[in-house]
Amino acid sequence: MKSIYFLSVFCCFLIAKSADAQSGCTDPTATNYNPTATINDGSCLYPITHCTAALRGALSPIITESSGLVWTNGKLWTHNDSGNPPEIYSIDTTDGHTLQTVVIDNYPNIDWEDITADNDYIYIGDHGNNDGTRTDLKVLKIAKADITGASVVHVNAQAISFSYTDQTSFASSGTHNFDCEALISVGDSLYIFTKDRGDYQTRVYRMPKTPGTYPLTPYSGYNVNGLITGADYDAATNEVVLIGYLSGHTNSFLWFLYNFQGTMFFSGNKRRIEIGSGKEWQTEGVAYLSDSRFFISCETTDSIPASLYTANKPFVTSSVKDMSSTLRCDVYPNPTTGMLYVDDIEAPTAFRVLNSVGQPILAGNLVKGTNVINSSSCPTGVYFLELQGQNEERSFIRFTKQ
Repeated sequence: MKSIYFLSVFCCFLIAKSADAQSGCTDPTATNYNPTATINDGSCLYPITHCTAALRGALSPIITESSGLVWTNGKLWTHNDSGNPPEIYSIDTTDGHTLQTVVIDNYPNIDWEDITADNDYIYIGDHGNNDGTRTDLKVLKIAKADITGASVVHVNAQAISFSYTDQTSFASSGTHNFDCEALISVGDSLYIFTKDRGDYQTRVYRMPKTPGTYPLTPYSGYNVNGLITGADYDAATNEVVLIGYLSGHTNSFLWFLYNFQGTMFFSGNKRRIEIGSGKEWQTEGVAYLSDSRFFISCETTDSIPASLYTANKPFVTSSVKDMSSTLRCDVYPNPTTGMLYVDDIEAPTAFRVLNSVGQPILAGNLVKGTNVINSSSCPTGVYFLELQGQNEERSFIRFTKQ
């Protein structure tokens, strides 16, 4: 009887706790932010956001098809696409000229599409599959220790070979879903994102980093409404960025994925940033430089040479944390016509006012007691007051400026 009693009490406790946990959009910068939600269910929606990339320079003439980028150990690496020499290049981040060439002696460049790295190795994705006919897909693994400081270095690679368990037809097709041009390294595994020519979606496959031959089954996917051509992962922020374009190499875009669970990259916030237009721009590579800055590269087309670009992420990645005692306060009036009063601050607190896409508009510090923030210069719209205490705890308060 006692065991039944305690089991009943435990079940009631679990039910009560689950009732307290409410799913919804937990990102204050989203248009459907739910301030009562404590569990992010991946439902956040965002306003259309554009970003302009700044040209650093055209790449060296030997790099006509920059198909991937990775920033590792203070160097930016890229490579050419199919049919070119089996080489990767360290390039100058200020103007794109080549600093070092690494030649892979034991494997050709069949269709190299992306590049990634971890602490000890560089990985090259030889898994381009334009027509859907390839049966020799692989990732090449190169030891960083083999790359000396010489201007030209020769190395050998190990192969991680794979196939798709869900590909049953290898007939040539222009609308198949088994091309893959995006590769990232997360922990002890590699992840590839497909470039679905048939449905404009993407699927995720996971493979070990140990050389061998593996059948891969997709475990996640998302309707990205475009052709994914590159990816990168920022371990510091646990964030993934995807790059791609629409048919005809136009209307380039980025997808930023963050606040996801484990390696279910599409389970959290998914934010699309438009970077292109109706003009041809074959964006193929993307690499984080920091949590807010990244590089982009493109291949040579009739309208533009292979080039290197840089840009700042046009929003602030934020997540709601529980209010601590130092951050409890009263904010009024809401809506406001200009003056926003913040009462009951118990300790010095930094603040920022963010616009609807998460960009900081105002910043300063609040003192103990009552404070006034003048938002008169802000246009009419929805904003977020971000408070950050001395112990790095944060809270967000949504308000409307009339």
